[in-house]
Amino acid sequence: MSMATTKNISIRMYNVGFGDSFLLLIPGEKRTKRVLVDCGMHSIGPGPRKMKEVVSQIVADTTDDDGKSRIDVVVCTHRHQDHVSGFSQKLWDQVMVGEVWMPWTEHPTDPEARRIRELQSSRAHSLALAMNRLAAAKTGGVDGSVIAMTQNSLTNRAAMTTLHAGFAGNPTRRFLPGKSRSSQSFEPEALCGVKVHVLGPSRNPEVIRDMNPETGESYLQFLMTRAAPSGQRLRPFRSEWGMKVTAYRELYQHLEFNEEHQKEFKEIGSGTEFDLVTKLDKAVNGTSLLLMFVIGKAHLLFPGDAQWGTWKAALEDPEWSKLLSKTAFYKVGHHGSHNATPRSFVEKHLRKKFSAMVSTKNLEKWPDIPRLPLLKQLRQRSNSVIRSDRRDARDPAGAIRTSSYVEIQIPI
Repeated sequence: MSMATTKNISIRMYNVGFGDSFLLLIPGEKRTKRVLVDCGMHSIGPGPRKMKEVVSQIVADTTDDDGKSRIDVVVCTHRHQDHVSGFSQKLWDQVMVGEVWMPWTEHPTDPEARRIRELQSSRAHSLALAMNRLAAAKTGGVDGSVIAMTQNSLTNRAAMTTLHAGFAGNPTRRFLPGKSRSSQSFEPEALCGVKVHVLGPSRNPEVIRDMNPETGESYLQFLMTRAAPSGQRLRPFRSEWGMKVTAYRELYQHLEFNEEHQKEFKEIGSGTEFDLVTKLDKAVNGTSLLLMFVIGKAHLLFPGDAQWGTWKAALEDPEWSKLLSKTAFYKVGHHGSHNATPRSFVEKHLRKKFSAMVSTKNLEKWPDIPRLPLLKQLRQRSNSVIRSDRRDARDPAGAIRTSSYVEIQIPI
């Protein structure tokens, strides 16, 4: 790939279905610099091509005239399947990588990081076993969206092994942000002329608590046994956890939950497992990197799937809040769900004429992702809001995008 001569950053959003994979192409003195942010798709919502084909495309798109694929920085925002599953492909062994960035919770020797990681991983494993047994039981069932959320939070061991120890070139690993405030803004050697600000995940103990998944040991023990006759089933936490269907709809708008599901949940424990899985999903999202790349006048915001705890900490920080107000490009968080783009950020910080991309796919099980009122609100401030799956972001029934990627230019 020849050296770029334009004064634009190219941002390429690969069509991975329900997942994320973005390639930044930054003009450089000797050659174009490349940053890959995530590479994954959810098993319940694959894109038009298999993951191996997507990775092959990325490798081809980052190959220089000498036949070698080079990526200056690979970013893993967090370990959810829909963000990292592509890194399990063997093709990455031949790619020269300069640096790999991961959340501080992935640090292999940090005691607090290890504690959080092990809690999340053990909870995901236990819930996955429980859901499989529950789904197999003749006397009960479990909603498919709950199973899908559990699978998304599993350790994704092969992909994470690549990120921690793979790629060619012996890349440097960074676990972000650093403990000191001064280390949270830096100019990486691999990206000359680029400044990076790490707005999250927080190291504040109050925010860290949100990274701890719900324990629910008694309920997990119950789920790991076969269902008893209907009249004898254990109902742990019933008064504490039981919710009406209207409450579930309000709290978890991005998940399908109707009266039939409510009946099923009453049969298997008043929906406690639904709440446990949802809290685990939010806990892993709580570890997500929230990054701002600054190149010239361009401010590019990549929040991964950061949720309210991380956003709140950034919005309440005077320096970060001022930085957010300069956003020229926004990677819409969590595939456009209602709980990953704060209204205050849109209304008070996003300037007009910004560009946005949302990597998403309409799924029957999660009909409210992407959330159309959010996309409408974004479009009221900008005409450049692009979906990976639709040619017209304003029309949920519009023509399906079948191309391998869509690309925009951001002036610097």
